[in-house]
Amino acid sequence: MREDTLILLPGWALAPSPLEPLVRALQKRLPGLSVLCAGYPELTSHRPESWVAVLDRELPQDAWLAGWSLGGMLATALAQWRGRQVRGLITLGSNASFVARPGWPEAMGTEIFVAFRGGFQHSPARAFARFAQLSAQGGRDARRLGSELLQALQATPRDQALAGLALLDELDLRDVLGQLRIPQLHLFGDNDLLVPAAARRAIAKRLPSLGRTELLSGVGHAFPLERADETAERMAMFLNQSGQGQSGQWSGAST
Repeated sequence: MREDTLILLPGWALAPSPLEPLVRALQKRLPGLSVLCAGYPELTSHRPESWVAVLDRELPQDAWLAGWSLGGMLATALAQWRGRQVRGLITLGSNASFVARPGWPEAMGTEIFVAFRGGFQHSPARAFARFAQLSAQGGRDARRLGSELLQALQATPRDQALAGLALLDELDLRDVLGQLRIPQLHLFGDNDLLVPAAARRAIAKRLPSLGRTELLSGVGHAFPLERADETAERMAMFLNQSGQGQSGQWSGAST
């Protein structure tokens, strides 16, 4: 029997390593699923289509797509690129547009984003520290989590991190979410300082019948790291419910 694959993309300026606890938690619950947490290609292009084209070429086809933050946005764009060849989509702490636009105020203000990007160009170390702090806040152990995130961020080349900021600025997936005819799950943290809680309600209004949103309580933007078990449980329930019509080997997975 063919083994299904879930591709998991990390957040901005991060390698796969911070998401390893989530990968292990998913594999424990869904032993019939191959979970691949993929690193990003060494790209410095500021064009989203360039990133999506490389991801499409390098990652397995006919897979479930998932991602945290920027990773969820890229997973969404890749789902649009691949069309019917995608099994389903899961985003974790991702917005349809990271930056506010006309008709989409449920996002980071443009002035704040521009100031952060300018600050990163001037002092990457300080910007990384600020991003780690904002991502970790809202949970139970923000200091420890922020320190772990900062260590992971500091390993990312400056040019690649700048390219990731350009993607966050350019990607606008508001219409894409309503056009995807695949199962969708979008998870949010109620204390997220980077993706407003209002984004969940705005996204829910745009989803087709196969899409849904869920909210995790007492967590911030980094909930897939801090609460890996709970995140994996939500993802596993969705995958089992959505995947049974496509593949029967998950029905006996342990929880």
